[in-house]
Amino acid sequence: MYNPQLETFIRVADAGSFNKAAEESFITPTAVIKQINLLEDSLGVKLFDRTHRGLHLTKAGHSLYQDSKYIIQYCRDSITRAKNAMQEDSNIIRIGSSPITPAQLLMELWSRVQAL
Repeated sequence: MYNPQLETFIRVADAGSFNKAAEESFITPTAVIKQINLLEDSLGVKLFDRTHRGLHLTKAGHSLYQDSKYIIQYCRDSITRAKNAMQEDSNIIRIGSSPITPAQLLMELWSRVQAL
């Protein structure tokens, strides 16, 4: 629904480092750098100032950072709303039980619910 490179961009911005973002993403620093370079190329803007002291967001980077967080959250919320809409039309009740905790009470209640 959105460009997954945005999540990498947010991780790099939050971590302030390609290496730290790579560790959090369980990928190589080279893969992170490639994703950021591809994102910058596709957008036609420079997102980070790269110096020997680390990474800093540019003005464009700051703007995209805020919008990216919103976009990702909005997409997640949209998926949740879609799933909830599907469940409104069905009469499904889900109850979880642990094998460690006895489920005998649930079985007794289920026979009553099923009768209704």
